[in-house]
Amino acid sequence: MAMSARERKQKQLEREQEQLKQLDDSTYPFLQVPFFEWLQEEPNWSSVTLELELAGLLPPSFEDDGGPEVYASEDALPPDADPAETFPGAKGSIGRAEEMVDRFLTAAIEMAGIINRYKKYQLEQKRNELESSDLSDPETRKKAFETIGKITKIEEELGRNIRRTLPQWKVKGI
Repeated sequence: MAMSARERKQKQLEREQEQLKQLDDSTYPFLQVPFFEWLQEEPNWSSVTLELELAGLLPPSFEDDGGPEVYASEDALPPDADPAETFPGAKGSIGRAEEMVDRFLTAAIEMAGIINRYKKYQLEQKRNELESSDLSDPETRKKAFETIGKITKIEEELGRNIRRTLPQWKVKGI
Protein backbone atom coordinates (compact mmCIF):
# COMPACT_ATOMS: atom_id res chain seq x y z
CA MET A 1 0.00 0.00 0.00
CA ALA A 2 1.33 3.42 -0.95
CA MET A 3 2.29 5.87 1.77
CA SER A 4 0.36 9.10 2.17
CA ALA A 5 2.11 12.44 1.76
CA ARG A 6 2.09 12.83 5.53
CA GLU A 7 3.72 9.42 6.06
CA ARG A 8 6.39 10.18 3.42
CA LYS A 9 7.15 13.51 5.10
CA GLN A 10 7.36 11.82 8.49
CA LYS A 11 9.83 9.24 7.12
CA GLN A 12 11.87 12.04 5.56
CA LEU A 13 12.03 13.94 8.86
CA GLU A 14 13.06 10.77 10.70
CA ARG A 15 15.87 10.16 8.17
CA GLU A 16 17.06 13.76 8.52
CA GLN A 17 17.06 13.53 12.32
CA GLU A 18 19.03 10.28 12.17
CA GLN A 19 21.59 11.92 9.87
CA LEU A 20 21.92 14.89 12.23
CA LYS A 21 22.60 12.54 15.16
CA GLN A 22 25.66 11.22 13.34
CA LEU A 23 27.18 14.69 12.91
CA ASP A 24 29.57 16.34 15.32
CA ASP A 25 28.24 19.42 17.08
CA SER A 26 28.74 22.50 14.91
CA THR A 27 30.50 24.30 17.77
CA TYR A 28 33.28 21.72 18.17
CA PRO A 29 35.74 23.34 15.72
CA PHE A 30 35.54 26.59 17.72
CA LEU A 31 36.03 25.14 21.20
CA GLN A 32 39.64 25.89 22.11
CA VAL A 33 39.70 24.92 25.79
CA PRO A 34 38.44 21.45 26.70
CA PHE A 35 35.19 21.52 28.66
CA PHE A 36 36.64 19.74 31.70
CA GLU A 37 39.29 22.47 32.04
CA TRP A 38 36.82 25.30 31.57
CA LEU A 39 34.46 23.74 34.10
CA GLN A 40 37.09 24.10 36.87
CA GLU A 41 36.54 27.87 36.74
CA GLU A 42 32.72 27.77 36.30
CA PRO A 43 31.13 29.04 39.55
CA ASN A 44 27.65 27.78 38.65
CA TRP A 45 28.78 24.13 38.55
CA SER A 46 28.09 23.97 42.29
CA SER A 47 24.39 24.54 41.48
CA VAL A 48 24.41 21.35 39.42
CA THR A 49 26.20 19.33 42.05
CA LEU A 50 23.93 20.62 44.83
CA GLU A 51 20.75 19.65 42.97
CA LEU A 52 22.06 16.15 42.28
CA GLU A 53 23.21 15.72 45.88
CA LEU A 54 19.79 16.85 47.14
CA ALA A 55 18.32 14.12 44.92
CA GLY A 56 20.66 11.59 46.53
CA LEU A 57 22.82 11.24 43.42
CA LEU A 58 26.56 11.52 43.13
CA PRO A 59 27.38 14.42 40.83
CA PRO A 60 29.63 13.66 37.90
CA SER A 61 33.21 14.77 37.92
CA PHE A 62 35.01 16.03 34.85
CA GLU A 63 38.69 15.41 35.46
CA ASP A 64 39.77 14.61 31.92
CA ASP A 65 38.58 14.99 28.34
CA GLY A 66 37.14 11.48 28.10
CA GLY A 67 33.97 11.26 26.06
CA PRO A 68 30.73 9.50 26.97
CA GLU A 69 31.95 6.17 25.65
CA VAL A 70 34.76 6.15 28.25
CA TYR A 71 32.38 6.64 31.18
CA ALA A 72 29.32 4.65 30.09
CA SER A 73 28.58 1.65 32.24
CA GLU A 74 29.45 -1.50 30.31
CA ASP A 75 26.32 -3.17 31.68
CA ALA A 76 24.13 -0.46 30.12
CA LEU A 77 25.54 -0.90 26.63
CA PRO A 78 24.04 -3.51 24.32
CA PRO A 79 26.20 -6.64 23.97
CA ASP A 80 28.68 -6.45 21.09
CA ALA A 81 27.98 -2.70 20.75
CA ASP A 82 30.80 -0.34 19.96
CA PRO A 83 30.57 2.33 22.69
CA ALA A 84 31.68 5.01 20.21
CA GLU A 85 28.73 4.14 17.95
CA THR A 86 26.33 4.42 20.89
CA PHE A 87 27.19 8.13 21.18
CA PRO A 88 27.56 9.35 17.60
CA GLY A 89 28.83 12.89 17.23
CA ALA A 90 29.70 13.28 20.93
CA LYS A 91 33.37 13.88 21.53
CA GLY A 92 35.42 14.62 24.62
CA SER A 93 34.21 15.96 27.93
CA ILE A 94 31.81 18.37 26.23
CA GLY A 95 30.23 15.45 24.35
CA ARG A 96 29.94 13.59 27.63
CA ALA A 97 28.20 16.59 29.23
CA GLU A 98 25.84 16.90 26.24
CA GLU A 99 24.94 13.23 26.45
CA MET A 100 24.37 13.56 30.19
CA VAL A 101 21.83 16.34 29.61
CA ASP A 102 20.04 14.14 27.06
CA ARG A 103 20.01 11.17 29.46
CA PHE A 104 18.91 13.27 32.45
CA LEU A 105 16.01 14.67 30.44
CA THR A 106 14.95 11.25 29.22
CA ALA A 107 15.18 9.83 32.75
CA ALA A 108 13.24 12.78 34.20
CA ILE A 109 10.48 12.40 31.60
CA GLU A 110 10.20 8.66 32.27
CA MET A 111 10.24 9.14 36.03
CA ALA A 112 7.57 11.86 35.84
CA GLY A 113 5.40 9.49 33.78
CA ILE A 114 5.81 6.70 36.31
CA ILE A 115 4.93 9.00 39.21
CA ASN A 116 1.94 10.33 37.25
CA ARG A 117 0.63 6.82 36.53
CA TYR A 118 1.09 5.82 40.17
CA LYS A 119 -0.88 8.81 41.44
CA LYS A 120 -3.66 8.35 38.88
CA TYR A 121 -3.96 4.68 39.81
CA GLN A 122 -4.10 5.44 43.53
CA LEU A 123 -6.73 8.15 42.96
CA GLU A 124 -8.79 5.74 40.86
CA GLN A 125 -8.60 3.15 43.64
CA LYS A 126 -9.76 5.71 46.22
CA ARG A 127 -12.62 6.84 43.93
CA ASN A 128 -13.74 3.22 43.47
CA GLU A 129 -13.57 2.64 47.21
CA LEU A 130 -15.73 5.70 47.88
CA GLU A 131 -18.23 4.85 45.15
CA SER A 132 -18.67 1.31 46.44
CA SER A 133 -18.97 2.33 50.09
CA ASP A 134 -22.23 2.66 52.01
CA LEU A 135 -23.49 6.17 51.27
CA SER A 136 -26.85 5.85 53.02
CA ASP A 137 -25.83 8.31 55.73
CA PRO A 138 -26.24 11.91 54.42
CA GLU A 139 -23.07 13.15 56.19
CA THR A 140 -20.99 10.25 54.85
CA ARG A 141 -22.41 10.81 51.34
CA LYS A 142 -21.60 14.55 51.54
CA LYS A 143 -17.98 13.86 52.57
CA ALA A 144 -17.62 11.20 49.86
CA PHE A 145 -18.89 13.59 47.15
CA GLU A 146 -16.52 16.32 48.38
CA THR A 147 -13.63 13.88 48.28
CA ILE A 148 -14.59 12.66 44.80
CA GLY A 149 -14.79 16.28 43.64
CA LYS A 150 -11.30 16.92 44.97
CA ILE A 151 -10.02 13.73 43.33
CA THR A 152 -11.53 14.87 40.01
CA LYS A 153 -9.71 18.22 40.22
CA ILE A 154 -6.44 16.48 41.05
CA GLU A 155 -6.92 14.08 38.12
CA GLU A 156 -7.50 17.04 35.80
CA GLU A 157 -4.22 18.59 36.95
CA LEU A 158 -2.41 15.27 36.48
CA GLY A 159 -3.78 15.14 32.94
CA ARG A 160 -1.82 18.25 31.96
CA ASN A 161 1.71 18.55 30.69
CA ILE A 162 4.17 21.15 31.89
CA ARG A 163 6.82 23.02 29.94
CA ARG A 164 10.31 23.95 30.96
CA THR A 165 12.57 26.28 29.05
CA LEU A 166 16.12 25.04 28.52
CA PRO A 167 19.08 26.72 26.89
CA GLN A 168 20.15 25.05 23.63
CA TRP A 169 23.08 22.72 24.36
CA LYS A 170 23.55 21.05 20.96
CA VAL A 171 23.89 22.61 17.54
CA LYS A 172 24.21 20.30 14.56
CA GLY A 173 24.15 20.64 10.81
CA ILE A 174 25.24 24.27 10.56
